Amino acid sequence: MTVPLAPYLPHWQVATYVLDPPLTARSGQSFFLLSVLLLAIFVTAIILGGSLLTWQTHRNMVSAQQKTSFVSNVSHELKTPLTSIRMFAELLQEDRIKDPTKKAHYLKVIVAESQRLTRLVNNVLDFSRLEQGRKKYHLKEIEISGYLRYILETQRLRVQEAGMVLDTRIPETGYKVHSDEDAIEQVLLNLLDNAWKYTSDGKRVALTARRDGASVAIEVRDNGIGLSRRQARRVFDRFYQADQR
Repeated sequence: MTVPLAPYLPHWQVATYVLDPPLTARSGQSFFLLSVLLLAIFVTAIILGGSLLTWQTHRNMVSAQQKTSFVSNVSHELKTPLTSIRMFAELLQEDRIKDPTKKAHYLKVIVAESQRLTRLVNNVLDFSRLEQGRKKYHLKEIEISGYLRYILETQRLRVQEAGMVLDTRIPETGYKVHSDEDAIEQVLLNLLDNAWKYTSDGKRVALTARRDGASVAIEVRDNGIGLSRRQARRVFDRFYQADQR
């Protein structure tokens, strides 16, 4: 291709030559493919980013709903012992109960409900400490058989009031563990609470302690509705509560 420069530069011409036409075509094709590739990467990044944002938003919503349910359940659980304590305390304060046996019974109920209230508050405080990484355990050697019997003895009145049948299989002596007493009591009472709350009409709960190699296994069983496999996989998720079936 030539272009004359006359009349400014007579007899002058500017010429361009294509030395390798296939190379030029390949360069154009490479540029097109590179543009398509960059566009595909850009679109993919937008889709992945949007999907991640949607997933995170859904996760936050589920977490918020679970926290709301957790607070609602805790509030209900706190209200129940407070109502019992107030009712029986007012009866005793007004001296409306003359029978010494009934007075002693009401006092036992107040003490038992106070212990339950303390346990619920400790659960909430422990959850807060776990969330902040400040939970500390005080480990020591515990004779587990005697300690389990002590815990169950503190719950005797609750068992009687609920009309429950508690079957225990605890060895006499010899089982020692290195653990935290408060943690064992908290876990055991939470399991018993759930068993009593969700068991069926039979209201029978079994507690078993047995040696499992170098450890001691403590089992709490009831005849309640149980959990599906999907629910069992999430049993240790924060704020998770299985749907009623």
